Amino acid sequence: MHNQHPIFKKWIPEKLVLPILIAALIPHVMILSLFNMNSTFTASFLDVDVDDLQFIFSLAYATIVCGLFINERLFQFFNIRSYLLFMTIINIILMLIISLTTNTQLIYLLRVIQGTTSYLEGCIIVPLIMSRIKGEYGRLLGNTFLYGFMMTADKYTTSIVKFAIENYNFNMVIYTVIFFHVLSLLIHVFLFSHGRLYPKKPLYQLNLAGYFLMMMSLIAGAFLLIYGKRYYWFESLYIVIAFAAMFIFSGLFILQQLTSKKPIFHFEILRSERVIVGMLLFFTFYIFKSSMSNIYQVMNVVWKWNWEFVLQIQYYNCAGIYIGALFAYYIITQFQTQYKYVFFGGFFCLTFAMLWFSYILVPDTRPNAVIPPLLMEGMGQGMLFAPILQYMVCSVHANFSMNTMQAAVAMRYWSSTISFSIMQNAILFLTTKHQFLMTKNLDITNTIFQEQWNNLFNKHDTTHLVNESISLTASNLKSQLYNQALLIADIQIFRTLFYFGIVMMVFIMIYNPIKGILHLRKKRKETH
Repeated sequence: MHNQHPIFKKWIPEKLVLPILIAALIPHVMILSLFNMNSTFTASFLDVDVDDLQFIFSLAYATIVCGLFINERLFQFFNIRSYLLFMTIINIILMLIISLTTNTQLIYLLRVIQGTTSYLEGCIIVPLIMSRIKGEYGRLLGNTFLYGFMMTADKYTTSIVKFAIENYNFNMVIYTVIFFHVLSLLIHVFLFSHGRLYPKKPLYQLNLAGYFLMMMSLIAGAFLLIYGKRYYWFESLYIVIAFAAMFIFSGLFILQQLTSKKPIFHFEILRSERVIVGMLLFFTFYIFKSSMSNIYQVMNVVWKWNWEFVLQIQYYNCAGIYIGALFAYYIITQFQTQYKYVFFGGFFCLTFAMLWFSYILVPDTRPNAVIPPLLMEGMGQGMLFAPILQYMVCSVHANFSMNTMQAAVAMRYWSSTISFSIMQNAILFLTTKHQFLMTKNLDITNTIFQEQWNNLFNKHDTTHLVNESISLTASNLKSQLYNQALLIADIQIFRTLFYFGIVMMVFIMIYNPIKGILHLRKKRKETH
């Protein structure tokens, strides 16, 4: 295909095309990784509210999902060089404005725009890379490396952000991303030609109404799930409005798509059992993935590990992701292992990592005890992500593979947002519950309490006045109670996830799809 429609200058050797495409993809991945950082961990050293940070990430992710809907139309209208130049320049301008403003509302708006443009910047390059990876499992190989890197890029980005803040400021991160965008811009200008992969089609019936309805539904849902805890859920008018808006816009989107002559999403893909099962697996996967923020919170709050060390220890999780991803690719390609056994192996790693974590959640844990379950959890993530996506895409006709990708990305959006809400609310509820119970049991006549009080009071009494010593002692005891309550809450959460994982493993082993690969009926007219 690329020989008939050259997209590079004629003097570019074919063997350099793939490295050039990968280099051009780097700025796109850098932006996406900024939207994919662990909000609980990142908010701690950025000194911002975790809910606000997660909402910013969700805004960008929501418009990435929406960008999938209009990508095909724009791709057929612009030639590849013009498209890449246009999107890269827009992203540079947006990042410059973000670096210059401190207005929260403006940043929210810019993130909404940037979510779509950052996706559209790389959505052409990825399929071009895939088309040059030959072999029966070329797409799986490409997805293994691409998503393996994207699942770990948040750790690299967090390290870079922390380094920039300590030595410069957060804007240095933005300037670095801009620098790589400029390099990418030079690649587009001097190495790409005006070639096309497909004939030009006019930009009519872009269906911006569907784009807007979906975007409003996703943003309203994100606000509901992220800020529900802060506003005491349906006691707040804000949450009631967000809840109503989510269902109204979702309903309008579904109605609009079902009645449109040229829909941007085809609901026929939901007739495929494998698509439904894949979405269920993604949802479960993200529930497990979100629990990692609990471990990093314990490292900081209870174990008092400094952030530099916490960042370093996260790379063991990255190593596990790479090992798991490569292992899954190897057993699928070399032994033609069925996907169900790959999924079983991935959830086995996640499930028993959860159990392992529950046994090391004690007030004083050595780093060597944390590393093995971090590796195991990472292996589970690596074994699942690309195979689940491949499992879903291969279940539908090639004409609807993009719609399957849309469903997968939308499911990942809802899963990450819902799992964040579940973990935040579970931690708050369980920690408050256990802290209250332990506080009720405090008794000044208890010898253990007297011993703890006297030890802390004597420690402060040598350097402070009596009233200050009493206040500091009470504060220390309160902190110890909170730490103990947090540990107990996390133990309960990880044990629950362990049982949940067992259920998923049983489901995977007993499930046999009734239908094979679903070949959806072709439309009489071309689907745009």
